[in-house]
Amino acid sequence: MEPEIREIPYSRLQERMGILEQRLPLDGCIETTYRCNLRCVHCYVNEPAGSREIQEREISLERSKRLVDEIVEAGNLHLLLTGGEVLLRPDFPELYLYAIRKGLLVTVFTNGTLVTDAIADLFDEYRPQGIEISLYGMTRETYEKVTAVPGSYDKCLAGIARLVQRKIPVVLKTMALTWNMHEVMAMEAYAHEQGLEFRFDSLLNPRVDCGANRNSELQMTPEQVLALDLEDSARMAELKRFCEEFVPGPEVPIARDRVYTCGAGQTSFTVDPYGRLQMCQLSRKSYFDLKQGSFAEGWNDFFPMLRARTWQTASACRTCSLAALCGSCPGAAEMEHGDIEAMVVGFCEIAHLRADAVLGVSSGHRRDGTCCLGQGKLVSQPAAVQARATQSGCGGSCSEDHGAKAPALIQIQRSR
Repeated sequence: MEPEIREIPYSRLQERMGILEQRLPLDGCIETTYRCNLRCVHCYVNEPAGSREIQEREISLERSKRLVDEIVEAGNLHLLLTGGEVLLRPDFPELYLYAIRKGLLVTVFTNGTLVTDAIADLFDEYRPQGIEISLYGMTRETYEKVTAVPGSYDKCLAGIARLVQRKIPVVLKTMALTWNMHEVMAMEAYAHEQGLEFRFDSLLNPRVDCGANRNSELQMTPEQVLALDLEDSARMAELKRFCEEFVPGPEVPIARDRVYTCGAGQTSFTVDPYGRLQMCQLSRKSYFDLKQGSFAEGWNDFFPMLRARTWQTASACRTCSLAALCGSCPGAAEMEHGDIEAMVVGFCEIAHLRADAVLGVSSGHRRDGTCCLGQGKLVSQPAAVQARATQSGCGGSCSEDHGAKAPALIQIQRSR
């Protein structure tokens, strides 16, 4: 009788191996281009597909190959190739094969519209860790309202079919918007009919090029986000499991000294299309130029300096027990406000609603988030003041008044 091999989560394996202490760049991301053949209304990077000016700025295939050599030497294991639309670059197959042959576990993010038979055959012969395809609606009307490109719906479904036919590991996902939220469950049903995993995200970020925020109509309100969560029983079960494992009770004191507590710059990294090494896909203001230096220099010298940043403000985020559940992280704050210590108020509200739905009063937080946001004061304050959470928030220690009727949620509008 063969001995039973006990499975453990990858995160637990990392913990046992001391990956954080060793600072190994296990999880990497190379954004090959910001150009895209779609014009999705919500997208945070979608430069024109045919822009020669943008294309000339992108790092060359040869530099990209040397980068793969450097990250393999540094200990990289998982590599994400993404965009923009990653398949727009004619040299994608060569870079993909190079990374595969170096022993990397490669995942590809694509919108699926450019998955031809030739590309599907490439993935069939040289299997990726996975392909993730963004689906923006389950009807042609909704999908193409989001992408603004006629014919893109049929091309996306055809690309998915080619991969499914070849049994390529595919995940379907969507960005849940006010424009498509009524079709999210239909998208999930379609994915399951194809035998595929499906997930959705409801938290929008601004453009990475610091351009104007997208149409404020697109972001679902916190109450709409929770309502969509509640429609998916599997999602709620996973949320419950996550909260039980990673959200400490109010009796656990929390005092974070450093702003960055995630794996950004510690076990993961991002390289943008212009050769800028960044800690993650959100935190982009500070970067190391790979056209001037090596990956090792950026990883070993530059990133530790960024991660040494200690809190300069008395932000409620610093002591909040819901941090693991919240989309308001240093990267998201930097994109939204240009300040890694700022708070993305809408994300904070969503975290409180989810905590209340799963944990109830045991979360130690008020449902409306006023324990961290203050008693609604941010609404009437100037935008510059709204960007920071102050000592008026409890950071997770308020548990009184849970029996009282919760005040109405603050309505957040993004600046145009």
